[in-house]
Amino acid sequence: MTNKKFEAINKQDIANEKDGVIIVYGILTTILLLSWWIFNLSEAIFKSRQPDRIIVGITTLIGVILYSYYLIFGDKKSFVTKAELIWMLIVAFFVRLALGRAVSGHPIDVNCFKAWMNIVSNDMFNIYEKNIFIDYLPGYLIVLALFKNIVSIVSYSISEELLIKLPNIIADVAIIIMVLGLKRKFGSRLTRVESIVILFNPVLIMLSSLWGQSDNFVSMLFVVLFVSLVYNSHILTGCVTAYLLFTKPQFILYLPLIVLYWIYNLWIRNNTKDVIKQIISFGILSSALYFLFMPYKDILWLPAFFAKVAGEYPYYTVNAFNIYYAAGLNWVKIGGMYNFINLIVLAIAYILVLVQFGLGLNKTNDKIVQLKYLMQGGLIVGLLSYNFMTGMHERYAIFAWLFCLMLYLMSNDIILLRGAVVISLLSFMNISKVLDLSLSNIYFVQREFSNFLVAIANIMILIVLLYVIIHNLLKCKKKGIGVRE
Repeated sequence: MTNKKFEAINKQDIANEKDGVIIVYGILTTILLLSWWIFNLSEAIFKSRQPDRIIVGITTLIGVILYSYYLIFGDKKSFVTKAELIWMLIVAFFVRLALGRAVSGHPIDVNCFKAWMNIVSNDMFNIYEKNIFIDYLPGYLIVLALFKNIVSIVSYSISEELLIKLPNIIADVAIIIMVLGLKRKFGSRLTRVESIVILFNPVLIMLSSLWGQSDNFVSMLFVVLFVSLVYNSHILTGCVTAYLLFTKPQFILYLPLIVLYWIYNLWIRNNTKDVIKQIISFGILSSALYFLFMPYKDILWLPAFFAKVAGEYPYYTVNAFNIYYAAGLNWVKIGGMYNFINLIVLAIAYILVLVQFGLGLNKTNDKIVQLKYLMQGGLIVGLLSYNFMTGMHERYAIFAWLFCLMLYLMSNDIILLRGAVVISLLSFMNISKVLDLSLSNIYFVQREFSNFLVAIANIMILIVLLYVIIHNLLKCKKKGIGVRE
C-alpha cells in the first residue's frame, strides 16, 4: 500500500470516527434533555388544564428536539444565504410574537413591568419619588414607556403583556443582524448553526416571549457596546455603557471591565483621544440620567438604589441551579455575610481577569486583541458570579452565554461555540422549570435530582471554559501570538 493511499484511508477512518463521536454525542444529549423534560415538565401537558403551562411544556419539548438536532447534525460549515437569513428572521420574529401573545408570562415580573410602564408613560421622571416598590433602573422603563406611547399614538390595540415583551423580541432580531455585521468585519460569513444558536435558541425565546423579562434587551445593549468598540464608534461606546449602567443593576458586575479597558489604553497611551471621547460621553449621559431621575433632594439616590437591590435577596441562591442549589441551599437565608461572600467572589474573578490581561496583552495596541481579552474577562466574571455569588436568579447565566458567543466570533474556536450552546441549554433547563412553576404561583423550586445534575453541569462548564481560556493564553504566550508591543 502506497503512503498516499494509507494517508487517505487513515483520514477517512478519522473522519468516520469523528462522525461516530458526533452521532453518539447527539443521541446522548437528546436523551438527556428529553429525560429532563419528561421528569420536570410532562405534567404541564398530561395533568395541567392551564393553557399557559401546556404551551410552555409543548414549546420546551419542540425547542429541545429541534435545537439539539440542528446543532448536532447540522452542517457546521454551511453558510446561510441572504434569502435564508431573511426567512429565518421573519419566522423567528413571528414565532416569538405568537408565543408572547399566548403566554401571559411570569406573574410577578409581568405585573411589575405593567405597573411601572403605566406610571412612567405618564410621569416618567418622578417614578422614584412615588411610594411604590421598584427595583429596576430607568433605562428599560424608558423603552417600555416609548413603546406604550407609540402604540397609543397609532391607536393600535395590543395587550400590555405582549407590549412589555416586544422590546426583547425585537432585540433578539437585532442581535443576529449585528452578529452578521461582526462576522463580515472579521472576514467570515454567518453559518446556519450560528444563526440557529441565536434566532432559535430556546432560552432566548423563553426569556423574551414566555417570561417577559428585560435580559434580551440588555444582551442587545452588550452587543451594541461590543460593535461600537469594533467599529470605533467612541461616543456610542460611552453612551451605551452609561445606558447599561442605568438599565440593569447587574451591569455593575461588568462595569469594571470597561474601566480597566479605559485605564489600560490611557496607561499605554494608545488612542488616548478616542478613550477620552468614550469617558466624556459616558459622563454626560450618566449625569443626565442621574439628575433627570433623581428624587427630590436625594443626591445619593443611585448608590442607595444599588445597596437596596443588593440586599433584597439575602439568600444563597434564588432558584439559580448553581453550587448553592446543589448543596440544598435554595432560598436559604445567609444572614449578613452575603455581601462579604459576593465581594470575595468578585475580587477573585477580577484577579483572574488581571492575570489574563498580564499574561496576554503585554502593552499591545491591537484593538481586536484587547477586545478578545475583554470578552474573556466578561466570560470569567459571568461564570464565576453565577456559580458562586449569592442571591443569583435563574436568568443571570445568559450574560455568560453572550460573552462566550462574542469570544467565539472573534476566535472562531468551535469549543467556545459548543460552550455557548451548553450554557444556553443549561440556562434553558433552569429557566423553564422556574417559569413553569411560576405559572401556578409557585416560586420555590424543590431540590430534585434532575435539577441537581444541571447545577453540577453548570460548575463543570465553568471549569472547562476556564481551562480553555488558560490553555489558549499559555499557548499564545508561548508562540508570541497576540502580544505585540
